[in-house]
Amino acid sequence: MTPSSDILAEGIYQIHFEWQVFFSQLLGFAVIVWFMVKYIVPWVKKIMAKAQGDIRKQIEENEQASARLSKAKKVYDEGMAEAKAELAQLLEDAHADAENIVVKMRETAAAEVERVGKQGRDQIELMRRQLIRDLKADFSKQVMAHTTESVREQVQSPQIKSDAVEKFLDDLQAMANTGSSGRTRTQSQWN
Repeated sequence: MTPSSDILAEGIYQIHFEWQVFFSQLLGFAVIVWFMVKYIVPWVKKIMAKAQGDIRKQIEENEQASARLSKAKKVYDEGMAEAKAELAQLLEDAHADAENIVVKMRETAAAEVERVGKQGRDQIELMRRQLIRDLKADFSKQVMAHTTESVREQVQSPQIKSDAVEKFLDDLQAMANTGSSGRTRTQSQWN
């Protein structure tokens, strides 16, 4: 082997440095880098910028949707809390009103029945045979009319007034219809 200035190392491997190949490869690499910087990098940057813009837009929309959702949830929770409180208050008021109406109706009915019963007994003692026929026809009408008027004065709410009066009148009518057999027994005892 002849000593050469181009040989960098001696031994098993012989490494030669060839300037022409190096410069041609360097020139090829520079052309590839220039081509990528000139044409591919702007195109990739454009695509990445568009993707980033889309992602930013989606993130903003998600944040806005999340804010709207939390606001709607807060409004819903507040509305539910208010509705529950109002429902509880309405139920409490309705129970209290119902109890008051029932107590007043019972007191009124008891007082009315007592008054009418006493009046009926007094009249029966004085004119027993003549008034028995009249009482059968008129007793129910008088009790119903007087009780209806008394109950209407006691009840304040138009809806409750209507419902309570109708039910009470139906109950009194049923009591009057079933009570006629009891009156007949009472009359036969006095005759």
